[in-house]
Amino acid sequence: MPPITPCTPTRTLQVVIYLAKVDSAFPERDLSTCESYAHAFNWGISLIVVDDQVDVRGPGHRPMLQAAFRQITDRQAGAILVPSKATISPIEGEFNEFAERVEKASGFIQVATRR
Repeated sequence: MPPITPCTPTRTLQVVIYLAKVDSAFPERDLSTCESYAHAFNWGISLIVVDDQVDVRGPGHRPMLQAAFRQITDRQAGAILVPSKATISPIEGEFNEFAERVEKASGFIQVATRR
């Protein structure tokens, strides 16, 4: 019988970093947190989206969030990485509804926690 060799993934998980721009400054700290988190898990970053309409529209009505979601549905990424749940929505029900849509598309939302 041949020796058993461990199965190694042939493809790194690709993630979309989704950031909220709530004022005129670029969200550098949030980007750094998300990049560090992705690198800690050896995840590739397929796209970085900076959305400046976070505070005026719910998650279902933001074109930039929909662009991040399309990366999941098009199988270009397997997850959306955010610095906090509030980046998607400060309303728990809205966050959960969007997270469910992502999961139905075979992806997930990951909150980057500081180490």
